[in-house]
Amino acid sequence: MTNSSRGTMVVSLDLELSWGRFDHVPVDVLDAGALKERTSIKRFLALLGRFDIPVTWAMVGHLMLDGCARGLDGTAHADIAPHARYSWFPHDWYHHDPCTTAALAPGWYAPDILEWIREARPRHEIGSHSFAHICYGDPECNPPAARADLKAAVEAAAQNGITLKSFVFPRNQVGHLEILKSFGIRSYRGRSIRVAEPAFHRGGIRVLLSVLGFLDQLLATPPRQVRAEEALPGLWNIPGNHYYMPRMGINRIIPMASRVLKGKRGINWAVKTGGLYHLWFHPFDLNVDSDAMLSGLEKIFSHAHQMREKGLLNILTMDEYRQRLEEEKKQPSQTRGV
Repeated sequence: MTNSSRGTMVVSLDLELSWGRFDHVPVDVLDAGALKERTSIKRFLALLGRFDIPVTWAMVGHLMLDGCARGLDGTAHADIAPHARYSWFPHDWYHHDPCTTAALAPGWYAPDILEWIREARPRHEIGSHSFAHICYGDPECNPPAARADLKAAVEAAAQNGITLKSFVFPRNQVGHLEILKSFGIRSYRGRSIRVAEPAFHRGGIRVLLSVLGFLDQLLATPPRQVRAEEALPGLWNIPGNHYYMPRMGINRIIPMASRVLKGKRGINWAVKTGGLYHLWFHPFDLNVDSDAMLSGLEKIFSHAHQMREKGLLNILTMDEYRQRLEEEKKQPSQTRGV
């Protein structure tokens, strides 16, 4: 929480296309969804423009490429070494990488989407969602693999004239913060430092948490109170506290009104306390019942816009909020020096 009397709203998107779920969703299903996701992204960008809301697009770095090719030995991205390896995924991490062009594999490359975002108004932030959606917080992800992945993400961004400042961890599994800082990352979306939560849930605990999460969304419980904190010097944790749940599976029975009410309650709490409301989701979450999902966001954004017009709310990207936190951090020392 900052010292400002205004609340703050931050919106971050996990832009991953086929990279996000290839370990448990058939690749042909993901690739088909990537085409529909482009339509959702265009509509969402128009909605952001209508309400003048800047957001952070945390983009998988591989999506910034126009294409890639396998080496002579058939290995994909041998220059990124070592590859992340996990016991729960029996292949090389780049097993499904088509190693072709954006025109032939739009689920694995998205320079077109990157250009849409950069051309949109208001101006949005391009952040990182890793290079290949590896799980940094998994205990099996060693530092060399995390370093190699982030180096590739930074280089892919640099080739497009982008300096990465904000990071969203794949699957929200936080890890290797020192490596993030070493590559110039200045903020990430994490959990609340004040409310410890395990990174991995299995068995009955996972089921219980799923049930509690469902009830939380159904009853439109106000998002948990979070505040940004400096996890390492110069590296800020900007926790998310409202996942805009898609209308998939059993979650279809949750009324859209509940999603909207939860968002409005988060905004109202931020306004009342000068705190943070951080909304997040994946663009593919908008693919099912797109009209209803976008209509819900329209209502949330309209409320946020009204609060901003009244001078009660700031709407910032992750890096803009981080810069404000840095500025306010300096104020007490300046005051003491007077």
